[in-house]
Amino acid sequence: MDPSRTNAKKNEVIGNVKDSVGDTFGNESLQSRGKAQNASGKTENTMANVQDYVTGTYDKAAGAVKGAMNSLSGDTTEEAGNKAQKKKGEAKREFASS
Repeated sequence: MDPSRTNAKKNEVIGNVKDSVGDTFGNESLQSRGKAQNASGKTENTMANVQDYVTGTYDKAAGAVKGAMNSLSGDTTEEAGNKAQKKKGEAKREFASS
């Protein structure tokens, strides 16, 4: 299963609601299920951040290496694509770190 920020946030919100409702009405079972669902959402969100950071690191490095190789060989035809891949990686890493 690929981690999804959307699914993670959904589980966090639904878990919080279940936790609150269970607490309000004294339903310990609902409250504990809510806490578990919320924790599951937080874990999935962390996994999505890590995955984006890793793929961002790869894109940044791959773009830089390809750009360097093209510079050394004098081939500038893919220069824009390499720069874009590097920038995409930088942006993905920054988003995952925040």
